Amino acid sequence: MRAKNNLHTPSIPLLICSLLFILTGIITIATASPAFALNEGFSSNHYLIHQLLFGFLPGIFLGVLAFLIPLDFIKKYALGFFLISYLLMFSVFVPGIGICEGGACRWANILGFNFQPVEFLKLTTIIYLGALFSSEKIKNPVINFAIIIGLIVLALFLQSNLSTLITIFLIAVAILFSSNTKMKDVLIIGVCGIILFCGMVFTSPYRMERVMTFLDPLSDTLGDAYQINQSLISIGSGGINGSGLGLSAQKFGFVPESMSDSIFAIYAEELGFLGCAFLVLLLVSFAFYSIKTAKKTTPFGKLLAVGICTWIVSQSFINISAMSGLMPLSGTPLPFISYGGTHLVIELAALGLLLNISRSVNNEKNNI
Repeated sequence: MRAKNNLHTPSIPLLICSLLFILTGIITIATASPAFALNEGFSSNHYLIHQLLFGFLPGIFLGVLAFLIPLDFIKKYALGFFLISYLLMFSVFVPGIGICEGGACRWANILGFNFQPVEFLKLTTIIYLGALFSSEKIKNPVINFAIIIGLIVLALFLQSNLSTLITIFLIAVAILFSSNTKMKDVLIIGVCGIILFCGMVFTSPYRMERVMTFLDPLSDTLGDAYQINQSLISIGSGGINGSGLGLSAQKFGFVPESMSDSIFAIYAEELGFLGCAFLVLLLVSFAFYSIKTAKKTTPFGKLLAVGICTWIVSQSFINISAMSGLMPLSGTPLPFISYGGTHLVIELAALGLLLNISRSVNNEKNNI
């Protein structure tokens, strides 16, 4: 009788972390977006409503769906999911479908819906690598890894999207390491990745500008270094307790991309050190319970959990570090918090999948 009552119970700590991510995202968008909306001639809650309708609601729907679908089904069609998302990556170059801004083509419009195909690729890469490296039939994991990463490098190089490539590479290496691949092979791949990224930075003028700005943020405070300096002013203004929800001064046109890439600066200004500590603690708790779940589930579930955890946590700290001046600006959104429908929908779907994995762990306990 007890097993029956707990048949669909996910990990409660992971569920609480998921709900806190959602709540934090809604509150932050609600306080950061009014100034930008009014400046654009919209009502103060325009972007909040848009985020709820086209981000949170469809994301929660997909999250519930990912929670209910059997993991065996997901593993069976992992290659198909990956191939579809990979082909969508090239839709951004199709005239009439692709949308190019600032010299980069990263958006597509299909049937009136704008989306970023790369966000789908993040999740499907995790699913496919998890299915591939959990299979007993795989003989040359390093060669398979190199082929998959090579295909992803090609697509992201054409989109001029180095920041996402770094995130996906970190995810892939974490999955490879967790699949009991030899440490020597993991280190070789890691070194090759570093060489590749350095080459892509040194051969790109605008990426080199970001690196130089990172090394000397006071060199051009009204030019290339403007965003990082305004971000640091915003974070520093928060103090211990913050200025209070909705009371940020920097969001009134001072911090560029204040709703998306730079939203952490607004969050830090309004909630201060304590709010930032809460967010970091939430991420650490999420990582702890994700890894705890990974240790107790099937090989496929383990690699999925490691991949999703690495994705959410690494991308979060890349964004926070960039806004805090600890690494060059990257244009990476803060998961669950930055404005944007596509990344939020896929991140919530990933949470549903992670809770699905934790549910399978609870089911195994109940069947013992």
